[in-house]
Amino acid sequence: MAMKTKEFTSFGVGYRIKQMSAAAAFAVFVARDADPHPLEALAGMEAFDSERGFVPLNDEMSVNTLVRDTRTIVKPRLVLNGLIKVAFDFNCGFLKGRKRIRVPSYLRSDSEPQELDGEDPVLSALVAEDKATLRELEEYYSLEDAFRIYDIYFRDRLERAKAQHAAMKEAKSKR
Repeated sequence: MAMKTKEFTSFGVGYRIKQMSAAAAFAVFVARDADPHPLEALAGMEAFDSERGFVPLNDEMSVNTLVRDTRTIVKPRLVLNGLIKVAFDFNCGFLKGRKRIRVPSYLRSDSEPQELDGEDPVLSALVAEDKATLRELEEYYSLEDAFRIYDIYFRDRLERAKAQHAAMKEAKSKR
């Protein structure tokens, strides 16, 4: 369940990317209204330089020097946009294929759950229910890991609620 790393080549340049932590990926890609700053989106990404090896893309100079098309056909800004998309897909792409768990109408409430400003309800639930510590979400688990843990927890809670509802219904019918 530790964060993954992958290497790839784009426009003649080698790159290596490590998944962001759950908390970082949420903050960079999910919790904001605007697109992330390129340096935030590229956190954990490195470009290969023939003299220095893999160099982190954590400052403007590195990005300006290393993010390019070696054939000089594609503009560097378009290469950068592509790398940001790779970073998003690598950290959050699983959300596209994620199946939502349906809660039966008899278990739903009209009240809206309380959300903390700027906090992801999934990450908050994991901490509140002792399924993960904040430190684990900040350092160890990827966003995909966090959602997998949450889905397991949520399915368990849903099955318990269904069983409790069925038991209450049966008890009422015996009165």
